[in-house]
Amino acid sequence: MKPYVTFTKKRFLIIFAVFVCVGFICCEIYAAGNNDANAKTNADRLIFIKDLGYTVTSNEPSVKAVNIPEVFYDVYENYNTLQKSAGYDLSLYKGCEVTIYTYKINPPDSYTGECVINIIVYNDRIIGGDVSSSALSGFMLPLRLTD
Repeated sequence: MKPYVTFTKKRFLIIFAVFVCVGFICCEIYAAGNNDANAKTNADRLIFIKDLGYTVTSNEPSVKAVNIPEVFYDVYENYNTLQKSAGYDLSLYKGCEVTIYTYKINPPDSYTGECVINIIVYNDRIIGGDVSSSALSGFMLPLRLTD
């Protein structure tokens, strides 16, 4: 009986391909899990907002629970397009209950009026959000570093 295994070219290529596939899958899982920031505490969320370059005018957010719909129609598809432009994707959370934390902030440059930042959180991780104003000439921006 041989105490070792011999590798043919074919076996080696199969094993190599399996390792490459497993490595690729692990990298994708790691990247997906690290796109979102920690949001367990109010302090974590305030740091996130500050890191984006915004100044919070009220440290206490309004909080509401929302269910991400199972099916996205026009409004949610458009909102998810905004999310994707910032590296988020709410379609991964269809049917999930999320929490939205809304903070009043100073408006970004070239914008005026009352402005808020909405942070969407699932399992203590930030999965999306926006910066917006509900004024008549309002706006909605993705969560990105300010210029």
